[in-house]
Amino acid sequence: MTINLKNDLRLLPSLAALVLWGLWAFLPKLALQTMPPQSVIFYEAVGNMLVAMPIFFYLKRRLIKNKKGILLTAFSSGISMVAILAFYYALRLGPVATIVTVTAMYPIVGLTLARIFLKESMNSTQLFAVVMAMAAVGLLAG
Repeated sequence: MTINLKNDLRLLPSLAALVLWGLWAFLPKLALQTMPPQSVIFYEAVGNMLVAMPIFFYLKRRLIKNKKGILLTAFSSGISMVAILAFYYALRLGPVATIVTVTAMYPIVGLTLARIFLKESMNSTQLFAVVMAMAAVGLLAG
């Protein structure tokens, strides 16, 4: 096995996101023991602003303003907030293990949309992995 330093370094942010998203998926279950989902999502939005504001001030005049990009990002943000709220309601109603596993299959939606609209392809191994992941979710949720 050879090590490709450039590719291996690209994995570091991915692994960081993996761990952070794992924490993000778990911590609300604790918050939901003391507050309703609407309150939890409000405080999450406050936390998002605490991260966004320093970035805004750091970028100052270098912030890129593209109408299409802004509209797509705003739409994406709205969808994300509704999805998070749905996720919080699900967490309130069910076990973390099931809810996190089922909702973690969201990349299949992205893969399907990328295939249809961006004409991206998947090899047979990747397609088999998607089918197996969907079967796993079916078994877990059943």
